[in-house]
Amino acid sequence: MNSKTIKQAAWALLPAIILSFTACKDDKKEETPTPAKTLNKTTLTNNKTWYDKGSFIVNEFKSNGVFGADGQWRWVGNSDTMEIKRLARGNFVKWKMNWNTDTDMECEWIGNGPTREFKSTAW
Repeated sequence: MNSKTIKQAAWALLPAIILSFTACKDDKKEETPTPAKTLNKTTLTNNKTWYDKGSFIVNEFKSNGVFGADGQWRWVGNSDTMEIKRLARGNFVKWKMNWNTDTDMECEWIGNGPTREFKSTAW
């Protein structure tokens, strides 16, 4: 082999060598852990307003058990189920509250629909 051929081979192999070193590097990145999605009844209902996507449904929980302007909310025993009456003259419906954080929550109107996500600001 002449020196020109050796140089060409070296230049051809150089990218492969560099890639092999970068592929072997440690991929451990320090990631911020995702907070656990658990139900915190106090922060869910402590004078909190929750909006669905498009802000079609707005749930306003006042800490004294008032829902919206004149409705009512109450927990069913010590469970994750809440009864909500949108208007004072209305009927209670049951919602399963799955989880919440300070800015997000997920719940399901029992017997009437899929799981829905709500946020603490309009979106």
